[in-house]
Amino acid sequence: MLAARHWLCPALLALAAALTSPAFPRETHPEPGPPFERVLDIETSARLLAVLLVSGRAVINENPEAFDPAVAEGRANSFAGFEQQLLETFRLRSGVDLRDLETARIPQESKRWLPIMVAVSKQVIEDFRRQGGLAPADFNALIPATFGSRVAVRFTALTGVRLKQTSLAPRNPANAPDAFERATLEAFADPAHPREQAISEVTTKTRALRLMYPLYTTRQCLACHGSPKGELDKTGYPREGLQLGQNAGAISVVIPLDK
Repeated sequence: MLAARHWLCPALLALAAALTSPAFPRETHPEPGPPFERVLDIETSARLLAVLLVSGRAVINENPEAFDPAVAEGRANSFAGFEQQLLETFRLRSGVDLRDLETARIPQESKRWLPIMVAVSKQVIEDFRRQGGLAPADFNALIPATFGSRVAVRFTALTGVRLKQTSLAPRNPANAPDAFERATLEAFADPAHPREQAISEVTTKTRALRLMYPLYTTRQCLACHGSPKGELDKTGYPREGLQLGQNAGAISVVIPLDK
């Protein structure tokens, strides 16, 4: 019996050593994710930011003559009423009235970030008005894509919330989609995808929420992005051959969950 013990004890010690070796790592618990309510608030804020940027693009899109330095009257009246048009367009698209932000039932992050985007949008318009008035011959018309990119850069610098316009075939290489954006754009390109339905994801690895909000072509868009495909538009880029109402890209939003 004693001999058996002498054999058994080294065996148990060897087994214990094996179980604690790298081949048998100790059980680890995944890092807990953010509270569900927090994720919902950030997702809501991301969607509202995207809708506000889309609303600003829409105001530019619907008033092309007011944003073209080649039109004298447009320069003289540079964007009179832009802010009111922006706020009203956003209200119609989102149901949120930024003129009564205090009582709006939206997350605190939204109440902090939305006014910043409104201020940045107005600044982009004012900069264009000044520059267009000083040197109209050297300044191109302000189009939705240019407006959106300028707002996005300034807003990101102020808040750390990343905004980006992207598409499957971007004219600006800086707007090329990453893997998540490309997969989402391909989903948006499917005619069966519900119109204006955003797609989002949260990863514990990056601790950030990503949201994509689809964009669609309007009649004004077709002047540069419509048919005939391949023919150069007024800006010198080849037309994409898009059709009215077709998906034309998306607004990409990335918000760190720890902000």
